[in-house]
Amino acid sequence: MSSASIFFGREPHQGCYNPQACAQLDYLIELAHMYEIYLHPTFFIGGEVGEAFWDVPWRQGRHPHEDPEMLRLQTNHVSYFTKKYRGETAILAWDLTDEPPFWIVWGKTTDAMAVNWTRLLSWAIRRQDPDSLLCVGTSMEDLDHGPFRPDTVAEEADFLSSHPYPIYTLDRFADPLLSERSSYCGSFQAALSRGAGRPLMIHEYGASSAQYDPERIGLYDRVLMYSGLANGVMGFMPWCFTDASPETCKRLPYLRAPHETQFGITAWDRKDRPAGREVRNFAKVLAALDLESVEPKKGDAALIVPFEWAKVHGDLGALGLNESNSIPYTSVQDVHRTPESDYEENLWLTGSLLSAYILAKRAGMQVDMPREQNDWMSYPVVVLPSPLTATDRNLTHLHTDFWERAESYVKNGGVLYASFCADAAIPEMEKLFGARLADHEPVESVKITFLRDFGGLKKGQTLAYKIAEKPEHWPVTVCLEGGTVIAEDEKGRPALILNRLGKGMTLMCTYPIESYLAQTPAAFENPENVEISHLIYEALAKEAGITLSARSSCPSVEIGVLGSGKRGYLIAVNRSFNEKNATLDIGFGIKNLSVVGSASEQGTLTHKDGKWSLSIKGWDGIVLEWNT
Repeated sequence: MSSASIFFGREPHQGCYNPQACAQLDYLIELAHMYEIYLHPTFFIGGEVGEAFWDVPWRQGRHPHEDPEMLRLQTNHVSYFTKKYRGETAILAWDLTDEPPFWIVWGKTTDAMAVNWTRLLSWAIRRQDPDSLLCVGTSMEDLDHGPFRPDTVAEEADFLSSHPYPIYTLDRFADPLLSERSSYCGSFQAALSRGAGRPLMIHEYGASSAQYDPERIGLYDRVLMYSGLANGVMGFMPWCFTDASPETCKRLPYLRAPHETQFGITAWDRKDRPAGREVRNFAKVLAALDLESVEPKKGDAALIVPFEWAKVHGDLGALGLNESNSIPYTSVQDVHRTPESDYEENLWLTGSLLSAYILAKRAGMQVDMPREQNDWMSYPVVVLPSPLTATDRNLTHLHTDFWERAESYVKNGGVLYASFCADAAIPEMEKLFGARLADHEPVESVKITFLRDFGGLKKGQTLAYKIAEKPEHWPVTVCLEGGTVIAEDEKGRPALILNRLGKGMTLMCTYPIESYLAQTPAAFENPENVEISHLIYEALAKEAGITLSARSSCPSVEIGVLGSGKRGYLIAVNRSFNEKNATLDIGFGIKNLSVVGSASEQGTLTHKDGKWSLSIKGWDGIVLEWNT
């Protein structure tokens, strides 16, 4: 263990600082120096455990993110402690909050409140302790499009932290804990944070041994850590160190929250649980790495995040409005936005983005998530799953002027994939996609058949999906305008259309397959679809002649690339119960490749006839070192 997250500093009375809290922090700092462990102090706690909240009686119902006096008191609070401990080398970073929604006022904080609260407190800290790092927690606000999502708070932070808990987000992770989709939660959050311009620390993760088999928790934690490392996560702090004792379980809040009693990586008697064993083993592997200047390799694919999702709600500053506009503009959607409508729109978007992220990973791609308004035209592949191509709900789709840039991107050699649903609308799309929209049609299921060989797909191969009875899942029908039909549905209608434009190409899918996977429980545990859906992405890259950074011959074995000049690491993660023997296809020249360490200490690397092969146990992680 190299660091510990601590909560401290409760004020017994308004504006009064508890000397005992300072004495406790002094003692912890002394221990930190003695044992060479960094401290990560968190000022304001989102909640306690379970449904409990660490409140103070003098708050008297005031909203911490809105009330002027509460804002003043919180600003003074962080100023007091950061001034007192300015420059303290045992402190890793000051963390404004671990779970910023503050569950006692959940659902009542706006984007503007989150921005103002973060600015006020971070500015106060920077004034008193300018050289220390500053962290802001996002919890699951990124996946949930909460007011403290990465894009609203990144400007004030040096790095962000998240709490990847798929077990509490079953509307996106309708899967077992130990499953492909659930184990990608932390990596997906890291991509969202990097897309907002900040690295991510995973500040809480794990599960309760009162709910899940401890060995399965250990394997889940193992894969989360190795996959996080593969995707640029900068640190890991599991929740929590130890289980509650039997006597503690009889007291509130544990009395009302049985699941919270056994989240520890150690049992209450301090003996390692399997999760603790995995942390120890992972720390040994990390100790053998030289991570100085090492960064995640730029993605092969850009999965675009809409501007409307990222921006502060109600902000129209980047939409071209100015005093010369003769027609007034008021957004009906902005005015009538509700938590319920926001939830449904975000669920549609993030579920589909998550599916596309996993499909691209299974296709061997390194995936970044740049924002619509930022640079994405330098990526070899751009992935646009529905509802990015939709029109009705602003939060979910790209702007109309995006498609002009997309056409330029493809003409200059870019490769673009897009899926469509009944809500789709793209002006003048014939040139870009070789087809135009004709109509839509309600269907309950679909079987897609390939009409020709395409990349690694063979003529006659099929894909089958069940479709929910919602318009956002209905397919579009099209009129061909020069595109080539690669696959059709059972009625003979185009399902996949390839179009070449300038130096590049597009692939249009008339069915929103990513949304189908998002709404299907255990979708990536289904061998019928999971073993072929990603091949659409893989085939497009092959058809375009794109050399991927690094991939394995087994879709369930993720390969991440960290690099710095002529050296770096490959991280392999096996998301299956079976041992895999994977051939590694490395798209950049390397001279040497060797095993640094693995979770199970059983993986093997061989080199024969110019090819590298890796044997990796089920739910295992292996770190390989490379140089050129």
